[in-house]
Amino acid sequence: MDQNILYNYFKGNASKEQLSEVRRWVEADQRNKESFLKQRELYDIIQWVDIPNPMVKTKNTLSIKLHTLIRVAAIVVIAFLSGIYFLTKDQKDINLAMNSISVPAGQRVNLVLSDGTQVWLNSRTVFSYPSSFSGDLREVYLNGEAFFDVTKAKDQKFIVHTERCNIEVFGTKFNVEAYADSDDLCTALLEGSVKMINNNHPEDFVLLSPNHRVEMNKKGEMSSMPIEDYDLYRWRDGLICFKNTNFKELMRRFEKCYGIRIVIENKKISDYECSGKFRISDGIDYALRLLQSDAKYTFERDADDTVIYIK
Repeated sequence: MDQNILYNYFKGNASKEQLSEVRRWVEADQRNKESFLKQRELYDIIQWVDIPNPMVKTKNTLSIKLHTLIRVAAIVVIAFLSGIYFLTKDQKDINLAMNSISVPAGQRVNLVLSDGTQVWLNSRTVFSYPSSFSGDLREVYLNGEAFFDVTKAKDQKFIVHTERCNIEVFGTKFNVEAYADSDDLCTALLEGSVKMINNNHPEDFVLLSPNHRVEMNKKGEMSSMPIEDYDLYRWRDGLICFKNTNFKELMRRFEKCYGIRIVIENKKISDYECSGKFRISDGIDYALRLLQSDAKYTFERDADDTVIYIK
């Protein structure tokens, strides 16, 4: 099978003739199917890893190479550990390989699905998706936070499955925050339209209009409101932005981003409000040191480096 045809298929740019050609090739032989899956894994790795230009000299060449190798190794390990299973809708459809990616704390990932949909994954997010979409549904699974720019497909609904709700769309731009270990669940719509459905009570749903967000509380009750701060979604650019934000709330955001627990022992700063922005890549210690210029506190880590105490 011509690799260019396969890559067009993975990108969602294949013609009807190419789609039929790929399907016939995969169904013809088990070895073809295995080759198809290996090519898809290779394609995904290429999307996830930014390999530096070898012609550009830099003082940090060794660290860049090491960083790249670590990212490649992590992706390969994820591919092996996540496993592959098949979903068959009918005899004419290709068996779909499910891929899963887990984003480390303090990192972000951008990938393109087979239909051309762009997905940005935030820190500590687990995302599962098929190698290619088939039938009248495009279904993905999210535990964490992601921003979607969904390719429009009139006859193929796009569904984001989370632990407590499902989000149904056709073509739109929206942000979903749905960490399984958090009570927070929110969908923010920037463009298009989405329906947020309570998994436990499917009759309960909210239709969102652009520039609105919907939150679900612990009881499963949903409420819609206008988006007041679009900077909250600039994590895609590698930034944590905050404006007149309560110190305790900001620490909660740091916990989510960096995967560390923060204990505020200095009660005088719990209600302190702060504004600013940080590059996520600068790290939590850098951010906490800058905040010290306005808020009077000290901080230290525990012996296991899993908790930060604000004193």
